[in-house]
Amino acid sequence: MARYQIWNKTDSIITPSGAQFTAQEWAERYPWAKLPGVKMVITAPPINGGCAEVFDTFVAIRKKQGAAIAGGMSDEEILAAIEDFEDNPPDPGPSVEERTAAALEFLALNSLPDEV
Repeated sequence: MARYQIWNKTDSIITPSGAQFTAQEWAERYPWAKLPGVKMVITAPPINGGCAEVFDTFVAIRKKQGAAIAGGMSDEEILAAIEDFEDNPPDPGPSVEERTAAALEFLALNSLPDEV
């Protein structure tokens, strides 16, 4: 099941807190959503007011983070790629603690006297 969708500007919204908004109330809450050509990303029902993001910004941030988004993808394909990225994030690499431990181990091994 999809996590995100583009708001059609007619569906009512239910937020995670349980607050309910008509489409008009939601658009009044987020006036930018009424602008022509602007798409709002919301979460999938039944709690569809889990986010309210400008589609283009939402996509640009996820693409910069590494989501596999390519030109020519439909809006639905882009949202699916973002969901896949969130479900399967890239390996962040070693933690600060792991890097510190490796550096200390290197220093300890490097300080051992050479064998004669």
